[in-house]
Amino acid sequence: FFLSFLFFPTMPPKTVGGSAGKASKLMGLIDSRLRVVLVDRRVLVGTFLAFDKYLNLVLSSCEETRLQTTSSSGSTTSTEQRRSLGLVILRGENVVSVTVEGPAPVEKKARVTKNVGGVVAGMG
Repeated sequence: FFLSFLFFPTMPPKTVGGSAGKASKLMGLIDSRLRVVLVDRRVLVGTFLAFDKYLNLVLSSCEETRLQTTSSSGSTTSTEQRRSLGLVILRGENVVSVTVEGPAPVEKKARVTKNVGGVVAGMG
């Protein structure tokens, strides 16, 4: 009986797109600062803007950090390389882990403000 349970599970695994609970947790992280670790061990830190059912992520103001190790004559040194990427779309299958780096801002800036004379002024 135990072996049949291992080979023939009764319930299929849940995915992010099919689970309303996980999707709502991610919705609560919109505009938060996230740290995302990728399959190739790169670390991206950026503001979380959007996601989809495949866990593709959109990050803005993103920075990439890589640890590069070099070994010479028996000693190993690792250097950290950083670069600014800006707006990034990450494929969900490349994401290993997602952690919250910082909370969402309490109050967003208004993109459109009213002028005293009743004329609406926007950004730019």
